[in-house]
Amino acid sequence: MPSSDTDALRAAAAWLARAQDATGDGGVAGRFRLTSGWSSSYPETTGYLIPTFLTLASVLADAAWRARAERCVDFLLSIQLASGAFPALELADNRSEPSPFNSAQIAHGLHAWFRTTGDRRVLDAIVRAARWIGGVQDPDGAWRQHFYQHIACAYSAHAACWLAEIGGDLEMPELLACAERNLRWVLRLRDPQTGWIDCCGFSSSDHAARRAHTHTIAYTLAGVLRMSERLHVAEGVEAVETAAERLLERLERSRTLPGVLDWNWRRQADYVCLTGNAQVALIWLNLAARTHDVRLVNAAFKAIDEIKRAQVTGAALAGVRGGVPGSFPISGGYIPYAFPNWAAKFFVDALCAKAAWLRDPAPVSRPAVPIAAPAVTIAESSSATAVDPIDCSVVYTTRISPKFAALSARWQSRGFTPSLVVIETGTTSRSRRLAAAMRRRSDDSIRRCRLLGWAYALAPSVNAEKALIAIAGVKPALAIHAGAGILREAALALPRLGTIGAHMGLLPRFRGMNVAEWAALTRSPVGCSVYWMTRGIDTGPILSTREVDVAGCTTIEELRARVDAAQLDELDTVVRLIVEEGRRPQAHQQRAGDGQQFYRMHADLRALLESRLGDSRTEERRDGITRAT
Repeated sequence: MPSSDTDALRAAAAWLARAQDATGDGGVAGRFRLTSGWSSSYPETTGYLIPTFLTLASVLADAAWRARAERCVDFLLSIQLASGAFPALELADNRSEPSPFNSAQIAHGLHAWFRTTGDRRVLDAIVRAARWIGGVQDPDGAWRQHFYQHIACAYSAHAACWLAEIGGDLEMPELLACAERNLRWVLRLRDPQTGWIDCCGFSSSDHAARRAHTHTIAYTLAGVLRMSERLHVAEGVEAVETAAERLLERLERSRTLPGVLDWNWRRQADYVCLTGNAQVALIWLNLAARTHDVRLVNAAFKAIDEIKRAQVTGAALAGVRGGVPGSFPISGGYIPYAFPNWAAKFFVDALCAKAAWLRDPAPVSRPAVPIAAPAVTIAESSSATAVDPIDCSVVYTTRISPKFAALSARWQSRGFTPSLVVIETGTTSRSRRLAAAMRRRSDDSIRRCRLLGWAYALAPSVNAEKALIAIAGVKPALAIHAGAGILREAALALPRLGTIGAHMGLLPRFRGMNVAEWAALTRSPVGCSVYWMTRGIDTGPILSTREVDVAGCTTIEELRARVDAAQLDELDTVVRLIVEEGRRPQAHQQRAGDGQQFYRMHADLRALLESRLGDSRTEERRDGITRAT
């Protein structure tokens, strides 16, 4: 894996340069095969590499990339067919059979060249290609004539979107009409329950199984989004936003983006389609600019990391060095044992888009979802009702738990003794065990229970049968979650009143992981919550929330420590109210749409937050000096 995005970008760009030089005709070789080396020029991808080369000329401040783009243009003009179409496949395989999809990608590249340079010699080629594409469109808006395998595919949206762009810029309403027909046809294929768009795969068998590679899923979504923006179709934008959310959930929950997904966004392959990763990352970054949802940025950065891990920058073979395989592992089902130029192209595009976002990350200052529920405080006695005293409670924690150590000290001072402490032993890595050993004297839960004379039970998880039997044996009225893992239904059903837990974010807005950091990054209120735990993650009824003043925090560690201390206070207050005072705070139900699920924050976003925290401290000191003088 390259040491930096810049290294990865330069390596992929250098690979693309070698792919062009390998052909000798100005086109870009379609792929490098481990078995046979460089292939012939691929007109389709040579076309949409033109805007990528122009971007590289700007990003790398190197005019040689503009010259390479011009070589692509000259090559493409030389192979245009008399009909105006461009040929399908690579040159070694076909020079005469036209393709509407490939012709649209090429017309897009030529159009990008015209907009950048004003070179009018490409105008005739663009118009002839676009009119031919429109002429072979079926009345329902799909393409079947001359299309791949002669079947109608939803990913044709990535051809129609360029007709919309060209038609709008060149004032050709017939092209806009073609694009709108295709958009309406694609949107009719949308599953209203899951957000999936049918017929977005390569083949009839894919369509029958309602599955597709992420490559063609992304083609479909990118085309729908671009057309919808150009034609002002809100339904299309909403369709892409819904699908993008499903893709985000798949990446975050699987910690990878499977190369093939089905209509319910479930894994259908054990390999990653790296081209699809790059394309989906671009969609997420595009949507983030519209919605200011930094979770999309986070997912895009993770998808890009998967490609970086697959890129081999130190290989001896020129066709491998810096290239991006079709699949990871390279033996996977998409372009196996080869390095397609379009994988490198979309990887370069994604890296450039990521760099642009990091240069101007202002959208994260505008949260995508407002805090919909009012703050809940248990300080108001009217919000708590009298209940029977709690005569039996259980606590769930882990072997090494600062949270349990702090709470148990407070409870000891007040004379509160839980009936049982369930300690998760789990499995930890060697490094985590060593770090834990350094804290063991103060944070060891077993040692704390022995010192206090509290009953405890050891189990791999609270959900394990051994733990469930022990919990059921004491018949608890209340369970207190103090650092254990996710609870399943069997464990949640045992306490009569339920299980309370603390959360380092203000519910319902911030659910999930690293929420103190996410709140700070989005310049939202930072705080903590106590709630009744349910099957969903952080979705149970809210008992209490507290906003935390994090002014003066100069690092993420300081930020988390301040919020952690507040959540301990809040959890302990709720425990005292219910267990010791026999009162129960009024719970406020959450609605799914009131908040969002956040996931592990990417290292680059953590670095951005650290920088902002440090800058805020510097500004405070500067302001203090100014006021003093």
